[in-house]
Amino acid sequence: MANPISVRLKENDQKELERIVDEEGTTNSAIISKIIHEYLNFRRTKEFRGDITLASDILKTRHDAIKKTEIPKIIKSNANYILEEMEYQADIIDFPELVKRIKEWNKENKLSLVIVEKNDSVIFKQKHVLGPVWSEIQCKMYSEMFRCIGEIIENEQHNNNSFSFRIIRQKI
Repeated sequence: MANPISVRLKENDQKELERIVDEEGTTNSAIISKIIHEYLNFRRTKEFRGDITLASDILKTRHDAIKKTEIPKIIKSNANYILEEMEYQADIIDFPELVKRIKEWNKENKLSLVIVEKNDSVIFKQKHVLGPVWSEIQCKMYSEMFRCIGEIIENEQHNNNSFSFRIIRQKI
């Protein structure tokens, strides 16, 4: 049984809630209920237990343990999996749709992805602290996703704390 409660929101939070309600085609009550449920059943539990499984040092160590020979397989598998999942959510996964989804994912995960549009190309750049293996996998995975939808990738670069790649935009 659901019990009604009242909540007060800051003005900015109220505006964001209204945007999400419109975007998802639902109600304030449904979104607030979902937020509270997730907090109580996930975040609060993690905080109480002191769960740090997603700490950057742990992720970096895990990525650094990946053998170089395994990276191409991981990249292809991850790119294909993500694109297949996206196909259930959108009719067509084309360049604008893929860029939109990558931007949203990075924003949700509080990662800064810089996208520079030029006349004939688009450059993607990202700084991070997760090490060279993460950088290589992320750079090549994004590149592979764009290749899978027919884009031409040039100039993949990755190092200890950043990656970038350039997509040559085909004129139609």
